[in-house]
Amino acid sequence: MRQFEKGLISREELHEKMSLHAQVLIDEMEMQHANPVESLIEQWRNRMQASRLAGKHGELCVREVFHALSELDDFPPAQLLWNAAHPHMPLFCFIRMQSHPLFRVVEMQSSSSSITIEVEYTRHKNDLRTKEKFHLIRNRKWILCVASREQIFL
Repeated sequence: MRQFEKGLISREELHEKMSLHAQVLIDEMEMQHANPVESLIEQWRNRMQASRLAGKHGELCVREVFHALSELDDFPPAQLLWNAAHPHMPLFCFIRMQSHPLFRVVEMQSSSSSITIEVEYTRHKNDLRTKEKFHLIRNRKWILCVASREQIFL
């Protein structure tokens, strides 16, 4: 949507990307339907991590961090996090503890004006895990922005 709003892609390209995204969601729902127990366990893991993060840092803070990460053009999990700022979406929907593509929060430290978060993710099912550490600070409008980013080699 950001690319379309900035005029980088046409309406037709937007519709193509939206249909591709919808197909990925449909495939995921079919896989969950085929493996209900595995799906339930994964959902439980995701809910537990979301609950821990929200309990320690506050749901609003976690959503702000996820939203700031989603705005990075070269961050693969951005396609999972693009609507993290929307409060009607449950927080656990953005976390993928074991289902692919993975997206986990390894560690998060927050203060009023800055946040450091370490995440682990994969792009596709058979990819190696990538670990990155981000330092986010609030700008003068008090919006979280990524100040630095470092890849951690496993």
